[in-house]
Amino acid sequence: MGYFAELNTLLKLPKGSVDISHLAVGKTFTVLKDKERIFPLRIAMLLADDDWNFLGYCVVHEAILKNKQTSLTFEVLSLFTPEQQSFYKQNFLEAAHKTGEIS
Repeated sequence: MGYFAELNTLLKLPKGSVDISHLAVGKTFTVLKDKERIFPLRIAMLLADDDWNFLGYCVVHEAILKNKQTSLTFEVLSLFTPEQQSFYKQNFLEAAHKTGEIS
């Protein structure tokens, strides 16, 4: 018997979970993601929206796994300029296609 949990190394926001226009450095949000997921706590990680637009860096302060879902409380550490967002997205998508992470 095993236990399935997805290991995540960046925080991709679920569609409609956060109004992107309300993101601000120092602000804290809580989102609910499907599946039980393992996130590193208290380290800087990339923050992306549901369309792989990289928004900046965040830190996850709390992760609660329950009922095949994961509740995450995170704080925004920095926000990227539109040029930085484009750079991160283009490079990530290229790499993720090579590894098969996304199709």
